[in-house]
Amino acid sequence: MFDCHCHILPGIDDGSKNVEMSLAMLDLEVRQGVEGIIFTPHFYADMNSPSTFLRRRENAVRELEANLSRLPQVPDYILGAEVHYFRGMSRSDGIESLCIGNSNYILIEMPFRNWQPQFIDEIEEISDVLGLRVIIAHIERYLDQDKKLVKRLLDNPNLLIQCNAEFFIERTQRNAISLMKTGRIDLLGSDSHNLSSRRPNLADAVQIMQKKDKKRALDHIERVSRRIFEAAM
Repeated sequence: MFDCHCHILPGIDDGSKNVEMSLAMLDLEVRQGVEGIIFTPHFYADMNSPSTFLRRRENAVRELEANLSRLPQVPDYILGAEVHYFRGMSRSDGIESLCIGNSNYILIEMPFRNWQPQFIDEIEEISDVLGLRVIIAHIERYLDQDKKLVKRLLDNPNLLIQCNAEFFIERTQRNAISLMKTGRIDLLGSDSHNLSSRRPNLADAVQIMQKKDKKRALDHIERVSRRIFEAAM
């Protein structure tokens, strides 16, 4: 099991506030059976340049790594970012540096305002022109957008789709299972931010998925996750 979207690094965004919280979150991930994690702190182009963000991320990683010996077990981890959509991002200097590890995979959070066709055009340019493998973060948050535009994302075989564990756990479970059965969920993430309202919770979602799809969807998700980890190393 891999957590491909989380905010566990300490003090860099609205996720973990300090090392103590980060260690507790990592310990909870291990106890749930998570073997690999992608750290994906928020990147907002209007707040940081890529170089500034990467410097801040490195500082957070160093602070965490200095304390990892306090844990009995630590999952494998690689560095990434949750890149919030911004106009012109397909032509932005340094966008490639926000990819996951040494791979060409990049996690992108779409706008929450009403979508326009040019939003999807931009995403397709990142894929087609720059050659990056775009992962759309928490697809469930956009399902009430223009259905034609959502369908453009889901129908594009060059894009990967990530959903959050809570999609399967909350009242949206029926919608989650429906999307899962189309084979269009490629990655899972906890999108965890803390130990209370948004804690690591992949195990709960996986249990539901196992009951509803007899592991077919989970096998696909694991294959894609391992492919990303191997490319990122």
